[in-house]
Amino acid sequence: MKLLLSILFAGLLGILAIQGFIGIYIFCAIIAGVIFRSFILINEIHKQLVPAHSNDKAKEAYERYIKESDEKETEN
Repeated sequence: MKLLLSILFAGLLGILAIQGFIGIYIFCAIIAGVIFRSFILINEIHKQLVPAHSNDKAKEAYERYIKESDEKETEN
């Protein structure tokens, strides 16, 4: 059912794009809305998958490396 609706919606957008300035305007507005909504959804998914205060192992390893190299330099 979703596939059929997608096909019909794509056909409608194609007809609107052919009909001139107003059709192109509506077509671009719909595309911009879909892109904007997609970015919002991707951001929400990212917030759920990666917590705000999560431990970054690469950052921790880099900080440990810097600390160890500073300690070696002070010994020499």
